[in-house]
Parts: sequence; C-alpha cells; structure tokens
Amino acid sequence: MWNLPTQTNPNQVQPPPPAIVVDNEPEFEISKILDSKIDNQCRTCKLLYLVQWMGYEGTDKETSWILATKLRHMTKLVLDFHLAYPGKLGTLSRL
Repeated sequence: MWNLPTQTNPNQVQPPPPAIVVDNEPEFEISKILDSKIDNQCRTCKLLYLVQWMGYEGTDKETSWILATKLRHMTKLVLDFHLAYPGKLGTLSRL
C-alpha cells in the first residue's frame, strides 16, 4: 500500500524555509534572477539584481533587489541570467 502525502489546506500558508548559515551569516536560497539595474545612489556597488527567493512565493518578501557583490558565489545563476537576457545590465566581469 502506498503512503500518499496529505493534502494541505489551500488557505494555509507554508512558512518560508530557514536560513542556511554560511561563514556565521544567515543566507537564503535564491530561485532565480529576474532583472538587473544600476543604482547611482549606492556608493560601493551600483549594480543590483532583482532576485526571487526560494520558498517565499506568493508573499510580500518573494523578491528583492540585492547588490551584485552578494552574488559572487552564485556565478552560475548570474551567468544563466545574462545568457537568457544578454541585453540586461551587468556582466560577470564586473563582479
């Protein structure tokens, strides 16, 4: 006999996944990069990426703009974004 997963209540919101601790800092998993832009108000890194956070779908925290320097360890994700959208701002060489 198969154990079928129990159906969750469609009105019930699942809590987001917990942060992963890397170098004593909490980090959250990014599902994908949606966009990029230059923010001239930033003093250090002007390139920002709009990211979609894994596990936050349908919430007000689903997406946010983060500094490109925060994605240095996610080169595949950045490369995939720029291969899919070659006209978007930013390149790996700028990271």
